[in-house]
Amino acid sequence: MSIIALFNAAKEYFEARRTNQLFRQLDDHCLKDIGFYRDNGQIRPLAGNKDLESDLKGKAQIPPGEQPSDG
Repeated sequence: MSIIALFNAAKEYFEARRTNQLFRQLDDHCLKDIGFYRDNGQIRPLAGNKDLESDLKGKAQIPPGEQPSDG
């Protein structure tokens, strides 16, 4: 592992640690507003929730080029 890769890994670790500390100060409602939830003391993204993924599998998704326009 090169020294640059080591520094990048350390930087990512400390950024993630600081983000988790900041998120722990928020209440559950604020976390949900920004797309996260609290699970046994861990802050997890809503997008990784298995329930949401199973709901999306049953729905047909429209490709980006075929979505209706607002104008």
